[in-house]
Amino acid sequence: MRLTFKLVSVFMLANIVLAVVYGYLAVQREIRLFRESTHTEAHSLGKAMEGVLAQAYRNTGRQAVLECVRRANAEEEQLRIRWVWFDLQPGADDAPSAPREELTSISIERHFTIEAQDPAGGRYLHIYWPVKLQPDRPGGLEFSRPMAKLDQQERDIIRRTALLVGEMVLLSGILAAVLGLRFVGRPLRQLMEKIRRVAAGNLQGPVHVGSRDELAELAEGLNGMCEQLSESQSKVRKETAARIAAIEQLRHADRLQSVGRMAAGIAHELGTPLNVVSGRAELIASGKLSPDETQQSAVAIKTEAARMTKIIREVLDFARPSKPHKASVYLRQVAQQTVDLLGHLAEERNIRLCFAPGTELATTEVDVGQIQQVLINLIMNAVQAMPQGGKAEVTVGRTTARPPGQDGAGETTYFSIEVRDEGVGIPEEHLPHLFEPFFTTKDVGEGAGLGLSIAYGIVQEHGGWIDVASRPGEGSCFTVYLPQGAPP
Repeated sequence: MRLTFKLVSVFMLANIVLAVVYGYLAVQREIRLFRESTHTEAHSLGKAMEGVLAQAYRNTGRQAVLECVRRANAEEEQLRIRWVWFDLQPGADDAPSAPREELTSISIERHFTIEAQDPAGGRYLHIYWPVKLQPDRPGGLEFSRPMAKLDQQERDIIRRTALLVGEMVLLSGILAAVLGLRFVGRPLRQLMEKIRRVAAGNLQGPVHVGSRDELAELAEGLNGMCEQLSESQSKVRKETAARIAAIEQLRHADRLQSVGRMAAGIAHELGTPLNVVSGRAELIASGKLSPDETQQSAVAIKTEAARMTKIIREVLDFARPSKPHKASVYLRQVAQQTVDLLGHLAEERNIRLCFAPGTELATTEVDVGQIQQVLINLIMNAVQAMPQGGKAEVTVGRTTARPPGQDGAGETTYFSIEVRDEGVGIPEEHLPHLFEPFFTTKDVGEGAGLGLSIAYGIVQEHGGWIDVASRPGEGSCFTVYLPQGAPP
């Protein structure tokens, strides 16, 4: 509605300006016609009376001149004619009606026009026509025409112009309230409502303004844009779903690869309790044990069976594909479980895997299986980086850091999980490419180069990142940064 009033106001202002200009030109036209008619009539009378007055003055004198002027006045309706002497002071009978300062020696040499007011306040147009009756005394005819009629015409024009302006203002207001609301205000409200729905994410429901103008074209364009956006969103959702499915497949494949690498160690881990179970079962079957010894053997068998069941369940839980599910957990417990799971594998390679839990509870919201997958990748890389044995340490703590790519931002407190090894290290030129898919420095058959890429993606989805520091021959340190969370 405001736009309608603005448009109508612009047109109304233009019409008012045109009306005022027209009124001004009309007033000037009336003034010009008034002057021209007065000049024409005065010129005709002056020409006609000039010779008559000169002859009358020579024959009879001043009285004959005044008589001629009187007769001319009797016949004239528009003009008042007087004989004046230009050298008389104002107030004398034959003095000019015009102000004295206007009657210069130059002006009285020819006929001229002066506007002046009489003592009563009325305006007059005086036209003076010099006539030489005496060589040494200037005189002439004074033609006077009252300007009251002209003033009345000016007032009429101004009144009509003001009335026209008022009618245009009233008509413009009606047009703005009725036609503007119908043809501009309502379609614009429909378009704005559609835009608000689009901004809120609702692309359904086309808008129809019910006209055939530019606003209708705008509505059609908006509807077409919404259709294209809806199709694009549908396509993006399908592509995103396919991408997520592919990422989950890669993560599951990487998880299975990690399970394969642990298989040898797990087989050895299961071998010891199986030997215990087998030996105890043989003793019971021999029948040589006392009741107490038989009971002890049964308890030992039960204990070792529970131990084997726990190992198998942990491996199955890790290898089984599952949807991401974040929960508030203690990072210390997640790291401890992962170190326990991989401890036997590290021992087989003459590597001492240590865990430093720190003093922080380190509670945050994560998907436990995904974070375990990250830690298994990092720990397995640390184990493979020490072919001659050594020490790998996992530490949980709290630190302040700035996310990568945000140099202007301030530092924020994060929980960190460090995996440090004493291995061969990583060349400096390889550090920028560590988290790229399919980039690997391992020998053929030891990895496809997806582990670190997948691990970085998992941590990034949790609102963190992975940093690495390494020097050839001095080992490496991978640090996982995760945001703080509420206590579980």
